Amino acid sequence: MMTKFQTYRYFIVAFALLLSAQGIKAQNMVTANPADSRNFKSTFVNPAILAFQSQHFAMGAKIFHAGFIDDGPRAAFKHGYAGLSLPTGVSDKMGLALQAQYFSNPLHSQSNISFGLSRKLYHLLAVGLRFNIFSKGYNQEGFDLVDPDDPVFRSGVTKWAGTFGAGVSMFPLPFLSLGIGIDHINRANISLINDDVYEPMAVYVGASVDWSSFYASFSASYDYGQWTPKTTFGTVVRNKGFATIGYENNAFEAEAQWRVSGPFSLNYNYELGLFEGDGAGFGSHSLSIIHDFGHRRILPEFEAPDDFRADFVTPKKMKIEEGQFYVYSVVDKMTITEKKLTRIIAPEISPQQLAQLTLREIGWLDPTRSDESIADAGDESVDMAKIPAMLESTLSRDYENYLKQVANAMNNNEVKARVLTPKSAYLRAAGLRRFFRVDSLKSDNVAFLEPVFDSVDDSLAFNEKLGQRQLKLYETLTKLSSNSTTFRVSPMEEISVKFWCLIVRNAADREMKSFSGTGNPPAKIRWDWNDESENIVAPGVYGYTLEWNDYKDNRWTTPVKYISVRKLLRNVTIEVTHEQKDTGVDADEIEIILKE
Repeated sequence: MMTKFQTYRYFIVAFALLLSAQGIKAQNMVTANPADSRNFKSTFVNPAILAFQSQHFAMGAKIFHAGFIDDGPRAAFKHGYAGLSLPTGVSDKMGLALQAQYFSNPLHSQSNISFGLSRKLYHLLAVGLRFNIFSKGYNQEGFDLVDPDDPVFRSGVTKWAGTFGAGVSMFPLPFLSLGIGIDHINRANISLINDDVYEPMAVYVGASVDWSSFYASFSASYDYGQWTPKTTFGTVVRNKGFATIGYENNAFEAEAQWRVSGPFSLNYNYELGLFEGDGAGFGSHSLSIIHDFGHRRILPEFEAPDDFRADFVTPKKMKIEEGQFYVYSVVDKMTITEKKLTRIIAPEISPQQLAQLTLREIGWLDPTRSDESIADAGDESVDMAKIPAMLESTLSRDYENYLKQVANAMNNNEVKARVLTPKSAYLRAAGLRRFFRVDSLKSDNVAFLEPVFDSVDDSLAFNEKLGQRQLKLYETLTKLSSNSTTFRVSPMEEISVKFWCLIVRNAADREMKSFSGTGNPPAKIRWDWNDESENIVAPGVYGYTLEWNDYKDNRWTTPVKYISVRKLLRNVTIEVTHEQKDTGVDADEIEIILKE
């Protein structure tokens, strides 16, 4: 039977244990932005981000200077961690992570061993799961006025438990990544006494922006009933490292990572509390070393002659001890032409009148042919001076006035005119010619042309009427200068390949399309300009490399070569009306088609 003092002491110790467990949440384990794929620490909070990182092993330690605690053994805060990340440890799209962490202070210690799996569902999306085996222990000697044989510790001083976690990572834009990690989903019981005390669920959300050398991240963590936001800005040097500064919960943070030699990098992090009072000196230093297994050795660039073909045999003097491939794209420039057509049909135009217009007059968009090829490529000049002008009495007054208006506008504005006239409309063309100035006729400003067609189909398309076809007011036609390109792959010497991957990346170094296989790569790899989402890639510059592993598991890559994609926009408006328009306004060329 416990005395009143023992019962009182029992609750004091229980309260102290709970307070200790909550008071270390800010420094007990590694925290990071779950969307930051550049930082190795992000895998500790989000198992899915592993899919977008290189293979690496990291280990480090963290020391604290706690200004709110007197010097001595009570200020002995320690934190150590290590992690192994293998993005393709299970398969090409499934990764494996192993992590261990340890934290201790005079009253409390905690260790955690984690097993993580990531699965790349898509080249821009991945999910992950984690299983934690962790323990929490308490130092009996660190609690003043507490009997070491107190019933609080009758079940021991250490509690072991297992919890689960999950995460999601995605790249909705080439320069933007999003991530969320959730840990301790099942909330294990960590109490040493009969009263249940559950490990709180922790949530980490974040976004990072990586634009050229500029970096910014925004994240927040949730545990023990409150959100802690964090903002970070910095700069990134590709294949070298990064430097950032951030602010979180009245604390300043600075972090830098730099590749010091080959695959080895050093990471240093400094945190300083900004609050006033006895704890003004609170802060921490952490130092980590990272070994990047995915660090690729860049082979010397090989430049081929202009007339290079896939059957090119490399001279012996150009061979190197290690085998490599020469890769080039048959098409290195592609143009996307997008034509947007707007039709304005006046209300007074009847369906019967509209049906009499030809497909060319209303700008019919035919994806099987180029509308510029109809009547433009083969027009033949007509000498109208040899054709007698049509008598004025045979022209209606409105038509004659309109011809004068057109000619005067062209004479005054020096607008170039193309008059397309079939043989059956020669006389009307001669009548129009009377209204142009002599100097305009002698110059290149006015040209009378007879359509000449390359085929019967082109002739029919020029004269074919709309008829019963349904006419859309808005149409868009997209054409590619080349429907696809072919990557030619030529080995520069005999080489045995275990696994290969040809990757196309955009200017932000994001993977847009990849082709992979086992054994030696094929001689030809066709790309239809679509990304992994089966959408045509956006305009820009794209780099492509061939990467492969030999049977010694050495990783190799060819030098980056580039393909450019540009986009041309054409906005065309066609108006069908009975009213005469002011010819020559906002135009540098006018085309007049005389009907038969």
